[in-house]
Amino acid sequence: MDAVHVRRHGGNTETRSDALSLTETVPVQPGPAGIYVQAGRWRQSRGLELDLAGKMRVLDHLSGYDSKIDISGGDPMVLAENVEVMSEASARFGRDNVTLTATGAGLITWNPDSIGPLIGELNFTFDSAGPGDPQFRPRHYASRNLAHAARFARAGVKVRAECPLTTANCGPDKLELLYRQLSESGIDTLLLMRLFPVGRGTFRRETVPSRQQYLDAIQTLQRLEKEYGRPRIRLQCAMRHLTGSADGINPCDLVRESFGLLTDGTLLASPWALNTHGKPLDDAWVLGDLGSTSLTKILASEKARSYRERIDHNFGHCKVFSFLHSRKEKAADRIFDTSDPLYADDAPLGT
Repeated sequence: MDAVHVRRHGGNTETRSDALSLTETVPVQPGPAGIYVQAGRWRQSRGLELDLAGKMRVLDHLSGYDSKIDISGGDPMVLAENVEVMSEASARFGRDNVTLTATGAGLITWNPDSIGPLIGELNFTFDSAGPGDPQFRPRHYASRNLAHAARFARAGVKVRAECPLTTANCGPDKLELLYRQLSESGIDTLLLMRLFPVGRGTFRRETVPSRQQYLDAIQTLQRLEKEYGRPRIRLQCAMRHLTGSADGINPCDLVRESFGLLTDGTLLASPWALNTHGKPLDDAWVLGDLGSTSLTKILASEKARSYRERIDHNFGHCKVFSFLHSRKEKAADRIFDTSDPLYADDAPLGT
């Protein structure tokens, strides 16, 4: 996806978006608030992000559901108010129903003893066992993430590494080094993910692996799991159809179980349905405003009911990939087309 970067410059606070290549100056307010808090308040005042009261309303609007919430970003840990949100979500829905996805840069100032009791799992990106590609990530981004995630693992928090597979990291030697570093750091789970050509990923289409590269990577890591024991290998929903759906349940849980929530409260049918500007791929993906409307009311809408009825029309296909590759005229029809290139030509493969 993308993040809003914040820095001090010439006595002012500036925000910068990589996707938009846009830099804006934030008026500096007197007082002890740091640059992230000032930038956050400024974005909240413009309706770009929910304020604390708005985030709490979202929790209100999930009433009646056994909700599992992943608090992500950017990096949610640069704003202390998000810890209040985690605490409230944990109290309402249970610790095991709250996960945190953060980076080393956000975790560095937080003690696992203060955050660990609020969450069931910490998630972090780890896609390179070396210094990484500075063209797409800060240098040592992955290693810093691992170092701080390991602190939480040592404190007894469940920790999951998330690895988007690319042509740059899916070779067996690189995967073995990556897996061994995670194993030595006590990481519980490794989630293998597809690289989605959305957001910043739009500019990395050439690094999307082939079907065979995905299958080879899965086989390599499952072999390492048998040898080392952990981390356990899990497949993102968009990859599970590669190895077959033995239980007969559609691995795509869009709208049936999962949604995406934007910073302004917009509820999406998928957390991946974003364009290069951080906006919805299309209005077809927008289900409503969870900041002002209950989930019960949103799911009772004709659009949501229609999507739930059509969920199995492209069984196993990732609906974001289907949407991007479909040639159907109507946007909603593209979501449910059998056009995910990983599955469109052949039946599911077993490993």
